[in-house]
This record gives sequence, C-alpha cells and structure tokens, in this order.
Amino acid sequence: MSHLQPEKTTFINPLPVKDLLVSGKELGLPMVDFLAANHRFSAGPMSWHSHDGHEILLLLSGSTGYEFRGGRKLQLQGGEIMVMPSGTMHRGQKDVRQPSTLCAIVFDPSHQSRHGLFTKRECEGLDRHFEQRTPHPATMNAGTRHLAKTLHSLIRQHAAGKKTDGLLAALRVTVASIILETARHNEQSRPATQLSMAAHLIDHIERHLAEPISMDALASQARISRARLFANFKRETGMSPNDWLQRRRIKAATDLLRTTNRKLEDIAAACGFTSASYFCHVFRKYTGTTPGEHRRKA
Repeated sequence: MSHLQPEKTTFINPLPVKDLLVSGKELGLPMVDFLAANHRFSAGPMSWHSHDGHEILLLLSGSTGYEFRGGRKLQLQGGEIMVMPSGTMHRGQKDVRQPSTLCAIVFDPSHQSRHGLFTKRECEGLDRHFEQRTPHPATMNAGTRHLAKTLHSLIRQHAAGKKTDGLLAALRVTVASIILETARHNEQSRPATQLSMAAHLIDHIERHLAEPISMDALASQARISRARLFANFKRETGMSPNDWLQRRRIKAATDLLRTTNRKLEDIAAACGFTSASYFCHVFRKYTGTTPGEHRRKA
C-alpha cells in the first residue's frame, strides 16, 4: 500500500532503512490502514504506487523528495507535513541529503465503525476534506510537531515489544489528534468566500455523482464564468473541478470494487462514467492499475 512498506517498495540497492509498522486492526481503528515510522540515512528510487486511503506524511528531520505522475516533483523538508489524497500516484526519490526521520498515517474515514473515535458524519467530512487536497508541503505548527514526535516515539516503543493497552490507547489518541489537527490547519488557511463556492459545488457533485456533470453546468451552478470556475476552484482545492470530479468517481468505484461483486459496466454507470471502457481508461490513469487488478488485490 505505501512506499513505507517493505513488500510494496522497490529499491535499486540495499539501503540501511528501518521501517516500523503498526496496523490499524491492532490499534482497534478501522479507519486506519497502518502507521509507519522510519529513520533512513540514504534512499533509492521507489516504485510508482498509490493508496486506497489518504496519507499524512510528517517529516521530523532531514529532507526527501517525491515525484508525481505528470512530472511534478517536490521536496519535503524537516518540520514539514504533506497530505497525499487517496489514489494519488507517486514515488519517493533518491535525493535524501541527510538522515531523515519520517512518520506516516494511511487512513480511510469511510472504513470507520460506529464504535470508532469519530461519528459517521465527522468521517464523511474528513473524507471530503482530505480528498480535495493536492500534495503540497506545509510547515507544521507547534502542536503538530509535538504530536509527530509523540507518534514516532510510540511507534518505536510498539516495535520494541511494549504493546500494552496504555500504549495502544496513546497511539489511538495521537493518531486521531494528528488527523484533526491537519484538517483544522488546512481549513483555517482557506479563504472563506472561496471555500463557500467550492463547498457548494462539491456538495452538488456528491448529490449527482452518477449523472453526467459538465464543467459548463458547474459554472452555471456557481453563477460564474467557466474561466473563473477553474481559477477559483483550483485556488481553493489545489486541483481543477474536472480532476476533483474524476478522483471522487474513482474513489466511489474503488469502494464498490472492494465491497461488491458487481460487473464493471454496473460500477461504471453507478459512478457516472459513460462506458466501461472509459471507466477503465480513467481508472488506470489515476491508480496505475485496471479495475480488475484492483479488485483482485483488495
């Protein structure tokens, strides 16, 4: 699932990398796929991959690079945080210039149970929030830095065999706090007027996901020109409205592929794609795999 998992990561040369993993099942958090912490002194190119859930990357120290499909590259520095929305194709780069210490949380709010830390409504809000993000480094505030250090320490204690109820409880609280703090920090950085416009359109998309949705129709819904629609929506969410729509449809499709045996034609129609062939084309573009391959791996 993640570039932090040894079985899913392809390195060119053997490297002194120590990956520490904690599963969400062991934590008792259905929404969490896994937690990871590592400390690496060098790095090598990793294989292209994406996650079914969102990933929060917290770099405590050092420097590391990431590359995205389409050629976009960026650098993550010590003290910075970055969110990878579900389905984002990416890979790590071999440009760690100094020892780096990294924590990661991969989670899918739609998997939370009614006995979890968040209510169903809160999980739906978190899922929509993180789905809108475009990967971009941001400086951690003091609270997030403290939580990241705590998370790294707790994962190390877990790896050392100190798997007490108190430790697992502390991990659950720390993970939930990081998710909420990340969402709150991102929300506060948004202009209120643009958030209102984007939130209105996103709500419209959610209610009409299985129907044809054109960019002209969205512009009309927002009562602005097509050019302003693209500019305002991208400024607010970090992506174009069409990109957001396609990602949301792919997210809905991955959920159906994982939880049902419905035919691809039925899933394509339920998620707003005009044909099964177009659905397969878009699915591969955003995930790097075919729907059939994704279902077999689920």
